Amino acid sequence: MVRRFREKVKLSVGSDQISMELTIAAGLGSSALLLSNLASVLLASSRLRRRRVIAPPAGARPPVSIIVPSRGVEPFTEETLRRAFSLDWPRYELIFCVAHAEDPVVRLIDAAIALNPEVPARLMIGDDRISANPKLNNCVKGWQAARHDWVILADSNVLMPEDYIQQMMAAWRPDTGLVCSTPIGSRPDGFWAEVECAFLNTLQARWQYAGEALGLGFAQGKSMLWNKPMLDANGGIHALAAEIAEDAAATKLVNGLGLKVNLVASPF
Repeated sequence: MVRRFREKVKLSVGSDQISMELTIAAGLGSSALLLSNLASVLLASSRLRRRRVIAPPAGARPPVSIIVPSRGVEPFTEETLRRAFSLDWPRYELIFCVAHAEDPVVRLIDAAIALNPEVPARLMIGDDRISANPKLNNCVKGWQAARHDWVILADSNVLMPEDYIQQMMAAWRPDTGLVCSTPIGSRPDGFWAEVECAFLNTLQARWQYAGEALGLGFAQGKSMLWNKPMLDANGGIHALAAEIAEDAAATKLVNGLGLKVNLVASPF
């Protein structure tokens, strides 16, 4: 009886010790996660500014080409088109790219161009198969036709603020190879759209800005500002076909040149 009692005591002590070790490990893990999240919040906050306090780029404002690959009519196509023609920048051109002439978005783009003759704009139709990425294929003709040294590749569902170009140009520094904006989701329609916005606007945005603060910035394909001569000297837009996603290829290309991906201080 005494021996069995001692064995039970030993088992109980051993079980308590394991339980204590697991509790300590869980506590340390939770503390590490909490601290890492707090650090990421502080790092991300250091990169963000309210739009109204961001100074416009100093010096001359060079002309900019904005390439917008489009496909199909989206819920806010007419609004995003109006915004694209209402940017506060002295000289810019819009190049809309559509793969097929029968696409219903062609009619809306033609109408927007006709309503805004003061902004140089063109619609280009065709499909250059340089990769497995349909969006990149759609952009090729626009890149080749761009008249200016500064080029923005902008997705058709980007709701551009009036100071869109100013914010992109203001983020360019001497060691920059590419400027992007992390996408901020808005006007979700349905549960899964709410989930997507919740992810984009919190976890992803925070860690993307934290990464930039640590010199580990990565590209996001929604809005990408390129210096065209620089990219042309390193393979041109065809170099972005090295990965299935053009932003992944862009990140590797820029890092390979010893340059950085920078983010706008107030995302779109």
